[in-house]
Amino acid sequence: MGGKPGKRGQEQDEEDDDFQVTAPFQIDHPVHVDFSTEFGFRGLPSEWETLMKTGGLTRADVEKDSNAVLQVLQFQSNLLSAENKQDAKLPDEKSLTLSDVTSKEDPKLLYTDINKVGEGAAGEVFSANRRGNKGVVAIKQMNLAAQQKNLKLLLTEIVIMKNSNHKNIVQYFDSYVVDDKFLWVVMEYMAGGCLTDILEQFDTIQMTEKMIAHVCKETLDGLQYIHSLHRIHRDIKSDNILLGSGGEVKLADFGYAAQLTQQKSKRNTIVGTPYWMAPELIRGQEYDQKVDIWSLGIMAMEMAEGEPPYMDFPPLRALFLITTKGIPPLKEQEKWSAPFHDFVAQCLNKDVDRRPSATEMLKHPFLKTACKPNEFSPIIEQAKKLKEPNFN
Repeated sequence: MGGKPGKRGQEQDEEDDDFQVTAPFQIDHPVHVDFSTEFGFRGLPSEWETLMKTGGLTRADVEKDSNAVLQVLQFQSNLLSAENKQDAKLPDEKSLTLSDVTSKEDPKLLYTDINKVGEGAAGEVFSANRRGNKGVVAIKQMNLAAQQKNLKLLLTEIVIMKNSNHKNIVQYFDSYVVDDKFLWVVMEYMAGGCLTDILEQFDTIQMTEKMIAHVCKETLDGLQYIHSLHRIHRDIKSDNILLGSGGEVKLADFGYAAQLTQQKSKRNTIVGTPYWMAPELIRGQEYDQKVDIWSLGIMAMEMAEGEPPYMDFPPLRALFLITTKGIPPLKEQEKWSAPFHDFVAQCLNKDVDRRPSATEMLKHPFLKTACKPNEFSPIIEQAKKLKEPNFN
């Protein structure tokens, strides 16, 4: 994706209206700057004082940009509130139940050779064979009691995956309630794990620029598809990029995705992961599908350097730095080509109108340098071998 023309026509504006999301908050607390206090504010809510303490924000930050501090405090407060409420993400999700998305069949009769291959915050992941030599699948098993708070997110992810059909989206097969205790989500098995598995071995394994271009191109293909369906992923990062043993790259984890329609084209939900968040989202401004492009730019830096910018800081301070300082340049600038520097710069354009869309970014010269999938697969296998001893 090359640079985007400065002004958009009326037709483009009308098209983009479908993607607009309202500001997630308004600062209405009677807080005033007062440098005689510990935090530089008078009337600061006690929970915000706690956030400042744990988030690494200081009175010096207030002196530098008090508005930015208030914005990130309000943002983090609303983010925590949204996580507790788990607001609906789909137009009809309020009425959606487990029975609407699960099959009545017994999966134990459909799948054999079930073996644990990993686990995460949501539950355990197993590989299994479909009876009749129909191939290997991945089964995500979650304890329903433990996931009750996240049930709406899980239902959202199932519905969006079920209605997605693209080579760069992890294929969904079916869901089941097992023993009235577990939710099984059966999907395509990605033998290479997630992109984070490679980046965690950064001291031993480092991706080449051609490999980074390959992952960016395939991710953009997936984003172009979901954006064409008036959806926003809203949590693009290495953890949500799954890899095939042949070098395939696919988007996963649509729990935070937003479905936008003509009837409901604006939203007030706050989701995502701080280090990958776009500044317009942090500031509480209206945002659209361009937040995914920003996150892709951060992920490109993550692939180049092993982790996203500001990862050494607490999330709240990272939010403050993103909005006030912006994103720092790549550490070893001479190591990377001009097209790669420009690709990252285009993704991380703070001016949303000038930040390219997925379709435009797919035309960027950097992506022409992408390696073939089979040239990416050796590094996937190498990372997998390094990680194996960590599994029981």
